[in-house]
Amino acid sequence: MPKKSENLLRVYSRLKRGPVNIDIMKKWIKANELSISERTLYRYLDDLEHMMMPDEKLIITEGEKNKKTWKIEYDESTTKLSEFDLHSYLLFKNLMPLPLVKSREATFDRIENLFYKNYSKSNFEDFSIFAEQQISNTYFYELLTLDDFQKTLNDTIWSIQNKREMEILEVDYDYTSIPKSIQYPLVFLPLQVLYHRGVIHLSGFMKEKGKMMIIALNQIKKYHLTNNMFDNKKLLATLENEMQNRFGITANMDHEIYDIEIEFSEFTGEFITHHFWHHSQSITQQENGDYLMKLRCGINRELVGWIFQWMSNAKVLKPSILKELVIEKHHEILASYESDSPIISNNTFLPGEVVDKI
Repeated sequence: MPKKSENLLRVYSRLKRGPVNIDIMKKWIKANELSISERTLYRYLDDLEHMMMPDEKLIITEGEKNKKTWKIEYDESTTKLSEFDLHSYLLFKNLMPLPLVKSREATFDRIENLFYKNYSKSNFEDFSIFAEQQISNTYFYELLTLDDFQKTLNDTIWSIQNKREMEILEVDYDYTSIPKSIQYPLVFLPLQVLYHRGVIHLSGFMKEKGKMMIIALNQIKKYHLTNNMFDNKKLLATLENEMQNRFGITANMDHEIYDIEIEFSEFTGEFITHHFWHHSQSITQQENGDYLMKLRCGINRELVGWIFQWMSNAKVLKPSILKELVIEKHHEILASYESDSPIISNNTFLPGEVVDKI
């Protein structure tokens, strides 16, 4: 193939990937170690304008300082996406959890290439550039290390979809107060992928104990897929009922469901009012300006930690057992500041022997 024809074909292939300007093309030429001068490049683009396929058209637009952009539009691209449609996709992509963003980069590239080809008349590329510059995510509280994350997630989804048992062989640190009495390896019946507070978890049941367990995907260090099938219908119903009784996702300290009342200062209470915490929440403002939150759920580590999050702006009114737990944990914290002893790892709000019985 003559050199000119080869270069023309390569420039055409680059145009099919998305809109370009001269600066983009010069970087692309350099990255691919091509021998094409700027003058020749302009000539190629001019030639391509008159050589497009029957269902294609090369559109040239001028922006600031007469800067030209070349873009292929496809005649079959008759459906036009609205600004709302495009913003919805870009918000989804840019605001989703960091592990998914990082582990699905190639997928997003393929989706956007399809968007460009099938909806080229919607100016998708303009919205995409806007999103990169003006839609941001702090990724605060989200997973930093991604070793084997994508494989674990894909294997987990496969096991859930196909109702297959998993063998969990080794786990790392603990998010959800899993009792120390639980020994690995264990056979696990996976039911759901669950996103909670910046972390993607796997929820299901331990086969031998018949107890529900929620574990962060990145905690699972070694596992084995099996072809052993299980029936998930009753388990899914049990899972849903159990989750309704939990504040967040950590295990309750016992099987009791409590009527809980927490008083919040005026400004914090106003914030609390606008957010979802539990399906049973009821929040009303009192005559003194403070807010009263009522809940009906179990007591767990996540509830106690959540109360501490509001510092002096929250006070437990009832039940007395929850109030005592908060006060006891407060005293433990004060004691740790008064001692030079090393901090002892304690991933719960209860004594160790109680946790092991959960």
